[in-house]
Amino acid sequence: MRDDWMVIGRIVGPFGVRGEVKVQLETDFPERFRGLKRAYLGADRSPISVLSARLHKSQALLKLQDIDTPEQVRTLIGQDILVPRAEAVALPPGHFWLSDLLGAAVYDDANAYVGRIKDVIRTGSNDVWMVNEGRDTILVPATKDAVVKLDVAAGVIVVARWAVQPPD
Repeated sequence: MRDDWMVIGRIVGPFGVRGEVKVQLETDFPERFRGLKRAYLGADRSPISVLSARLHKSQALLKLQDIDTPEQVRTLIGQDILVPRAEAVALPPGHFWLSDLLGAAVYDDANAYVGRIKDVIRTGSNDVWMVNEGRDTILVPATKDAVVKLDVAAGVIVVARWAVQPPD
């Protein structure tokens, strides 16, 4: 089942003495913070107004309404910053959100069921899908050579048999 919320960052600490929060980016679109006016915090998705936002090194710095001291920021450390999926950055045709792959059924090209995607590991060269069935975890490279068919809407992925067989 698709979550209608997307994590775009995580609060990691205070910045300065005026209550700005340092945010670890959890998005491929850091510029999306520049126009952010409202966000939602944590598991209960509490709405909060964003008074200002800027990018600094590999993080975003946000000034949130009613957060004025480093001590207040420290109470927020570890909380996710979310937005409704409807407010997510529009993707180009043929692209998809990695979160949409979670739970997708994976089959090999001989139609043998492999398992479901439990997680996605981001590497420098290509993503790697963690596919579980029972206790076994298989790491599948998300490359053009390994992926035979990807139907995100149906939640079904077909991969080359060599990509899911354990090495000899």
